Amino acid sequence: MSIFSFDEEIGKLTVNGSCAVIDSEDDGFEQENSGVLWHKNLLSENPRSEIGSSHLAAPSSSPLNIVNGRRRSSVYDKMSVVTPPNTRRLMLPSNEANSDNSSFCSPSTLKKHGLRVLEDFRPIRVLGRGAYGKVLLVKDSHTSRLYAMKQLKKAEILIHEESDTSPNKEEALEKRLERTFAERTILSELEHPNIVKLFYTFHDHHKLYLVLQFIPGGELFYHLKEQGVLDEDTVTFYAAEISSALKFLHSKGIVYRDLKPENCLLDERGHLVLTDFGLSKKSAKNSNTATDNLLNPGEAVDTLYSIIGTPEYCAPEILEGKPYTQNCDWYSLGCLVYDMLTGKPPYTGVNHKVILNKIMKDKTPKIPTYFSEGMKDFLGSLLKKDVTKRWDVDRLWNTDGPKPKKKKAGQAKTTSFQSHFVFRKIDWAKLETGEVQKCTTGPILPIITNWELAENFDTEFTEMRLDSETENNCINIQRLIRPGDAQVFQGFSYVASTSYLERHF
Repeated sequence: MSIFSFDEEIGKLTVNGSCAVIDSEDDGFEQENSGVLWHKNLLSENPRSEIGSSHLAAPSSSPLNIVNGRRRSSVYDKMSVVTPPNTRRLMLPSNEANSDNSSFCSPSTLKKHGLRVLEDFRPIRVLGRGAYGKVLLVKDSHTSRLYAMKQLKKAEILIHEESDTSPNKEEALEKRLERTFAERTILSELEHPNIVKLFYTFHDHHKLYLVLQFIPGGELFYHLKEQGVLDEDTVTFYAAEISSALKFLHSKGIVYRDLKPENCLLDERGHLVLTDFGLSKKSAKNSNTATDNLLNPGEAVDTLYSIIGTPEYCAPEILEGKPYTQNCDWYSLGCLVYDMLTGKPPYTGVNHKVILNKIMKDKTPKIPTYFSEGMKDFLGSLLKKDVTKRWDVDRLWNTDGPKPKKKKAGQAKTTSFQSHFVFRKIDWAKLETGEVQKCTTGPILPIITNWELAENFDTEFTEMRLDSETENNCINIQRLIRPGDAQVFQGFSYVASTSYLERHF
């Protein structure tokens, strides 16, 4: 005798990805015979329900749903973004099909690999969500390799609300397009062990897609929420890896501008990787090719004006609206180190004005007394609100500066960054060549039983349905742009070079 009256129905229950499917004999549906794969339907140009009421959303039962603690970049919702004076705006190629600028690889590489399309990838689950779209874990249908696919909605880029400080809608659109192309342009030129890899980009009627390296260890933010605070040796190790990536970016004329725990990922060996370059800026002075000058002609990184970034980690000069340099990234590093050691940034508030008021009232952040003397000195040198008194890390990366005749309180540090006492256990030569990342494990080793489960990512995202209502109600992009602007996203498609793909595959 059956204990439950619905044993037969329960016996038909199966799990498929993020959905539970009940195989009903009455509905006449069989997925194998439908002719359309469920995952391709969900990411199609006009997604629609193929299964109807047979899909049941998986309930969220994890206690780790992190909602209130996440910090979003201010360009999306916290601070206004002002236009720098005398700024040259982005110029985009007009014809992707016939332009050599549609990819940074040779024509022979394009012929061998070809531009990718959405149908080449099968979505598995959501990894994250931002203002412009989602990041999905996807599997290559041809090779079964896993990637992180960043999706940017064209509609959100074209009709995103700007603040009252924007001079006009056309310039606001140009700024958003410039930032949209920045990540594609910058990542396609970089290769560093602590920076995420970009393999492909393409677009369709509704979205832009960036196919990135999948980093299975999850966000540093997730691990901080799990562990609370980290010890100084662990923090120093990750500070060294972040510093190596920042110094590499600065040497290429790129300022990062959005360093925070949410943008730091841990790989399967516990090493840190920087991601999300949507707010980064590349100097026009460091453009080496005509393609570089065409796609990213913006102002030099030694004189930036845009109020942009995440307020809790922004340098004071950015919050004040003053001109700033790439040195702002080192202040952000100090804020991140402080966060890892204490559980929160030096200054917090509901908006950037509140945070700025707190910074202006304090000469220096209140550094806890239980920090080691070396860590106090390290943070005190980076968290100076006066940029002239802040540690000039790029100039003093591995060499000491001239010693001052008289030591004055509060003056800028003049010793080498790499030789600071907190880095005494770091082998910089092996770190910068990637040998440390290949041969050793980091202090936090993520638990990974199955890469497709994305176990180290927030259940707030991984349990999210792939076919959300917003995905089903796609906006007609052609109605949002003028006839003369029909090609605004042309030139976005990209395929990495053959040698690059072979090195990382």
